[in-house]
Amino acid sequence: MSQAIAAKAYTTKGNTSYRILFIIGLCHLLNDAIQAIIPAMFPILEKSMGLTFTQLGIIAFALNIVSSLLQPVIGNMTDKKPFPFALPIGLSITLLGIIGLAFAPKYEWIVVSVLFIGLGSAIFHPEGSRVAYMAAGPRRGLAQSIYQVGGNAGQSLAPLITALILVPFGQMGAAWFTIAAFIAVCLLTYIAIWYAKNLQNERQKKSKGNYAKKRSKTNI
Repeated sequence: MSQAIAAKAYTTKGNTSYRILFIIGLCHLLNDAIQAIIPAMFPILEKSMGLTFTQLGIIAFALNIVSSLLQPVIGNMTDKKPFPFALPIGLSITLLGIIGLAFAPKYEWIVVSVLFIGLGSAIFHPEGSRVAYMAAGPRRGLAQSIYQVGGNAGQSLAPLITALILVPFGQMGAAWFTIAAFIAVCLLTYIAIWYAKNLQNERQKKSKGNYAKKRSKTNI
């Protein structure tokens, strides 16, 4: 009987915010589509700058090592001290990386720009996952799936990006993705405001709960 009541409480606790889930999923799509620019640009960079396969490999390594290894570090930091506005800040860093990538005059600037894009992605992913969890309510599996679908869809756009944008416009075609990054920054600012309000509500509930516990102890 008690297990049935607990199960019912779990399934009805909180509401699923589909609006927030679809927005964070869309931002995940835009973030990962921007990341997909890098490998899609390899044939263009090889021709325009005469880069070797080793140099292209270093570019790919720089992107992936920063975007992957920094994620648990940032996730651990924001676990200790949540920072809602890390989301738009992360995409703003990505935006700077895209601008640098589009106008980079030489190989070294390409690597620096890619590091910025990797850093922005490393900031986005753990906080984006946290937002999906907060918006999930009782539908945590569905929420995580919506978040992941956005990222997978963004990664799958690489062939289309190459054919429609990078082949006709070359390296400068990457500048078109500043629009995608700017849209993501705006959407994530909205998400950050929602995130901050939720944190504030949670703190108020905890403080009220702690106050109630103290009152009950003093009455005893």
